[in-house]
Amino acid sequence: MHDPVGPAGAPLAVSAIEVLADIAMGAAHTDAEGVPRSTIDALAHAGLLGTPLTPASAARELAEVLAGCDATTWFCWVQHISPMKAIAAAQDGPDTPAAHEIRGRYLAGLQSGDLLAGVAFAHVRRPGPPNPVATRVADGWRVNGSLDWVTSWDIADVVVVTAKADGADDGRMLGFVLPAGHSERPLPDGVTVGEPLHLLAMSGTHTRPVQFDNGMIPATDVIALSPVDAWMADDRQRTADANPAAFGLARAAIAELDELASQRQDPLMQTLANDLAAQCRDLRSRAYALMDDPDREGTRDERLELRAQSLDLATRAAMANVTARAGASMMAGCSAERRLRESMFLLVQAQTADTRAASLRLEIAASEN
Repeated sequence: MHDPVGPAGAPLAVSAIEVLADIAMGAAHTDAEGVPRSTIDALAHAGLLGTPLTPASAARELAEVLAGCDATTWFCWVQHISPMKAIAAAQDGPDTPAAHEIRGRYLAGLQSGDLLAGVAFAHVRRPGPPNPVATRVADGWRVNGSLDWVTSWDIADVVVVTAKADGADDGRMLGFVLPAGHSERPLPDGVTVGEPLHLLAMSGTHTRPVQFDNGMIPATDVIALSPVDAWMADDRQRTADANPAAFGLARAAIAELDELASQRQDPLMQTLANDLAAQCRDLRSRAYALMDDPDREGTRDERLELRAQSLDLATRAAMANVTARAGASMMAGCSAERRLRESMFLLVQAQTADTRAASLRLEIAASEN
C-alpha cells in the first residue's frame, strides 16, 4: 500500500517489514482476543524488542509503523521500554540490597527481547491521596491499595511497579519488581490479580487490575527509592511530547484513504488524503525537532500544542476513513473502526492535567471558528 506521508527516518529493514506485515494481518484478531506471546517473540527475533533502536528517528519510525499495523501490539511493545531502563539503572544500596541480582535475573533477557516487561506508574500522576502506598517494615515493604491498569500482564515476565512511600519515607517513591503472568515465580503474599478489563479500545493488551492487601514486598525485590519531585519533573517534560503512535495511526488511516480514493477515482477523497498527509508531515517534523531540542522547559508549551494537534490529526484521519468507507466501516473488526477506537485511546493514554488542557483548548478553538 502506498504511504502518502512517508517514513519519519530511515526506512525499516525488509526483515522488520515482513514481521510487521504479519502483525497487521492479525490486527483484528489481536484486538478481539489479545496479543499472543508469539507476536512478542517474533518482534524480539527480528531485533525489534529490547535495547532501543538508535538513532531516535529509527525508534520513532518503528513505533509509527507498529502502531499503524496494530496499536494493541504497539502498546505492549512500548510498555517494555521504561521498565527495562529502570532495571538497567538499579544499583545496590541500603534500600536496594539486591539490585545487582535483579539485573542479573532480568536485564539480559529484557534487552534481547527474550523476556517481556510491563510497568505500572500512571497512578503516581494522580492528585489526591496516593494509591497504592508503601510502608517500610523490618524485612522490606508493606503495600496497600490498587493498580487499576497493568498492561501486558498475561504475556509479561515481570512488571515494575511504582508506589509512593509514607511515614519517614514520605516524599519518596518505591520501585519494585513483580513476577507477571508469564513468569513461573509466585506473587508475594497479599497481592492478587483481577480479571482482564474489557475496554473500548486496546482490550487485547491483557490489562488487569492488581490489588495489594498488606502485600509484602521483600527488600530484595526493590530497584529504587527516589524523590517523587524528581520523577514528577521528568514526567512533566516527557508527557508534553507528541506520541509517535499518533502519527503512525494517522499514516495508516491516510494510506487507506488514499488507496480508497484511487480505487473509486474520487477526487474529493484524494484531495482530503493529500491534505491530511501534508498536515501529518508538517506536524511530525515540528514535533520531532522540538523533541530533540535540549531546551525542554523553553519548548514545553509548544510541544504540548503539537501533541494536542497530533492527537486531533489521528482522530480526524480515522474519522475520514469511516466516512469514506460508509457502512462497511461499521463492521466490527474492520481497520477503520478499530483505528477510530485506537485514536480515542491515545487521547487519554499518558494524560496529565496539562496535556488534557492543551487538547481541550484545541477543541474550544475549533468550536469557535
